[in-house]
Amino acid sequence: MTKLANPRPLWLNLRGTLLDAGYIYIGVANADPEDQPLQLYRDPAMTVPLAQPLRTLGGVVVDGGNPVYVFFAEQDYSLRVRDADGNLISYDPSLSLANVQYQPLDSDLSAIAALTTTDYGRSLLTLANQAALRTATGIPDPLPAAGGTVSGNIGRAGAGGHAYAASANYPAIRIFGPENTTDPTSQPGDLWLKANG
Repeated sequence: MTKLANPRPLWLNLRGTLLDAGYIYIGVANADPEDQPLQLYRDPAMTVPLAQPLRTLGGVVVDGGNPVYVFFAEQDYSLRVRDADGNLISYDPSLSLANVQYQPLDSDLSAIAALTTTDYGRSLLTLANQAALRTATGIPDPLPAAGGTVSGNIGRAGAGGHAYAASANYPAIRIFGPENTTDPTSQPGDLWLKANG
């Protein structure tokens, strides 16, 4: 899936609307870009020259009425933008592409990116499904909703009594007592149930 985004920058006039018939000059850093322009190109291989000043239509740089990208070899440059009447919109004597960062670096993400992974860790990422993950990690299957066997004392979290496992001496007896009781004893309110066995 591809999400469409505007691939070209939009240039605005002083009123904040799209710059029509504007002039854009790109020149040597810390110099007047109209007097010392840089060589511009319309392709990243820098084989097709582009004349200055750049012209705009609907806020987009155009060449012969067609939208174009602009490329140049230098990382440092100056920039001046004028409207259709020659009025100054902006002037930047020194801009640089050398230190452009589109998102600040995060120390945690940088540390994670620097980590190396093990064969075991990478192998977990290639497992086909949850069953394969349980097998690889030794995680036991959960108890079934019905059936199955359990050994030991199972306590009920929350209010109410909790069931104890059958006594080894009396395998048919189930004893119910108060919550969190660890040893079935005869206390007021306890219920003793004996199944026919």
